[in-house]
Amino acid sequence: MVDQQQVSRLFVHDALVQRKFERLPGFRFDTYRGYLPINPTPVHVEIIVPDYDFVQYPVVRIVDASVFDNRKLPHILGPDGIICYYGAGSAILDRYNPAGTILRCLVKAEQVVADALGGRLDSDFAAEFASYWGKSWMLYDLPRDFSGLGTVAYPILRVDGVPTPVLTAKSSWATDRDPASTASAEDALIVTINKPLTLDPNSDWPPENLLQIKLWLRWIAPGLEVKLDEALVKSRQAGAILAIRATNGLFALRLDVPTYLKKPEFLKQRRSSLPKVMDKTAASILVERIRADAADPEYVFSRNIGSRPNLGGKAILLIGCGTIGGFLAHQLAQSGAGTAGGRLVLADTDDLRTANLGRHLLGIPYLHCNKAEATTTFIKTMLPDINVEAENSDGLKIATNRFHLVIDVTGEEALSIALNQRAIDSRPDTPAHIYGWLSGNGAIAQCILVDSDAQKACFKCLKPELAGQPRFRAIRPDANVEIRSIAACGDSEFTPFPVSRSVAAAAQVCELALDWVSGSASPRFRSQTFDTKQAFQIADTNPVALSSCPACKSPR
Repeated sequence: MVDQQQVSRLFVHDALVQRKFERLPGFRFDTYRGYLPINPTPVHVEIIVPDYDFVQYPVVRIVDASVFDNRKLPHILGPDGIICYYGAGSAILDRYNPAGTILRCLVKAEQVVADALGGRLDSDFAAEFASYWGKSWMLYDLPRDFSGLGTVAYPILRVDGVPTPVLTAKSSWATDRDPASTASAEDALIVTINKPLTLDPNSDWPPENLLQIKLWLRWIAPGLEVKLDEALVKSRQAGAILAIRATNGLFALRLDVPTYLKKPEFLKQRRSSLPKVMDKTAASILVERIRADAADPEYVFSRNIGSRPNLGGKAILLIGCGTIGGFLAHQLAQSGAGTAGGRLVLADTDDLRTANLGRHLLGIPYLHCNKAEATTTFIKTMLPDINVEAENSDGLKIATNRFHLVIDVTGEEALSIALNQRAIDSRPDTPAHIYGWLSGNGAIAQCILVDSDAQKACFKCLKPELAGQPRFRAIRPDANVEIRSIAACGDSEFTPFPVSRSVAAAAQVCELALDWVSGSASPRFRSQTFDTKQAFQIADTNPVALSSCPACKSPR
């Protein structure tokens, strides 16, 4: 059998040797040195090939940075001079053309270095500034455009019990979870500038001490260094935190008062003189640089949706927290339900049993708990600032016009028919309703939107006669649908199907809900077939109401 790795190594070796690169012996990975032909001075580089499947990009690093005259270059990372010539996942390298792949990487690295030396990429410093700033990190949950005094609290959010630093204004979901954390919070001054943070390619980087930080702050925006003095004066601790909200993110820095100044004379009576006193030894006072990740609900629940509206601000009732509803509840919450003044109410009368564990969102910690209450607890634990409530109810009595959207994923046809009739009877004031279900052994997932438009089909329009055929027949007449039962009084029959179908059905309903809130819920009736041996392929459509539908023609 041909050793493909060895063949690839030979092709790469030949290609690099032709480019006048020399292989260096004794390294863990194949390593070569040579020059990138950049005018007026070639750049000495090293190329390391850690992976001949090319899942990992070859590493190209600069060996001798003296040709840059100490100028900082974008896309040259760390003290090792590694060239970031492709962003992670931005290019797929061809393992079947190793020679062409290695040369492609060299050419790309050459282009990046040439553009960087020519000053054509200086604006990229701002885009990748976080990678230059520092390794310390914290979260921030701040109102939009907030500037002023805030705090850094250390609530226990992680399961390992390690405190998480969170920058807040007055209140935050993070500190609400651990109110005791505010007792030890540090003061922080938050300032906003209408420009990105970047670095001066002609100065030392990164700034390690107070002197360097102040010079850099002044270079970013004249007068910005004074804000660090202000943070020091206003802080009640033996140090200061300054957080800068820029157009490319939020970045913070912390400095500690030197030990010899940690006296009541300076920390209390002469606090205003601290900046001048510390400036005298600024070069010896180290500064910690802190990256910050947004953790406010608006960011968390809007980031993945982009410009598309989310479910924030809507009152939503989800009936059924079972095999579909558990996953759906979580997806709705991740899509903003229960945020921005909205409500997410979960209704179910069943408890979680061991029989549910194979295809439910919840697991062993919630056994014999009401599914709605347990799912509510799970969501509150996993996501920030969600207004989610539980109702031990079948949902019929609470599905009123207090909600904007009612979702039924119980799979109980009798309940869905009753809920549908209440919706029809309350037109035109009825909230929108979405019904979602699986048929066969999870062979097909379907859902339909019903609202105040009497011209469109209701749930009952899909099957006007209870004993008759569905309007859009889903299950093939010769399908062998497996049904099982547990020999215990009160336990119902169940239909086996894998958890993947539960998740897919939940996703289909969630997608329809997002289309509804966007005002583009067309088509209203949607189907997704997983098993063509059991179920037909059914085109999505906007079915009209049927004159033969007993729900639509019933007296009101």
